Amino acid sequence: MTVDVDEPGVSYRSRHVYFGRYLTLGTLAVLQSLCVTLGDIYILGTYVSRPGWFVLFGMLLSAVFMLIVYTLVSVFGNVGKAFAIVMLVLQLGGAGGTFPIQMAPPFFQKIHPYLPFTYAISMMREAVGGILWDIVRRCLAFMAAYAAAALVLGLALKRPINRLLAGSTRKAKESRLLH
Repeated sequence: MTVDVDEPGVSYRSRHVYFGRYLTLGTLAVLQSLCVTLGDIYILGTYVSRPGWFVLFGMLLSAVFMLIVYTLVSVFGNVGKAFAIVMLVLQLGGAGGTFPIQMAPPFFQKIHPYLPFTYAISMMREAVGGILWDIVRRCLAFMAAYAAAALVLGLALKRPINRLLAGSTRKAKESRLLH
């Protein structure tokens, strides 16, 4: 799906396009998370201490991560896609989800507290093993901060950066190498 609206002769405000496309993609992300979390519980038979919270946390985190990735792509285009992939790779190694962060190289240990996956993994672990609400509140605060940063970036920079990159984007589309 494209993040832009291409209707000849129709002009939309950048914030309308931003929120309209996000609502579509965000809805798909939340539905996907619903399928995955319910599948984990009922199809795979995974033990979850608090299944309702597990599903709710999954849907919330899905919406936040979709907002982050969508904002990067909406504002920066193909460069945003590349940046989102780099973020994903850094988070896989540095968030402590694949193995304990104490066993990771020093670089990943240093970036660990700044990665959104760190707090997402922690929230999901709380739902699986038993909830300590102080940890969940802390993780929710960090996720809200990441969502707010994505919204500010998307709303403040979408129009100016899209105008700045319009010429190169048009040439890339004309080359038929990128869409």
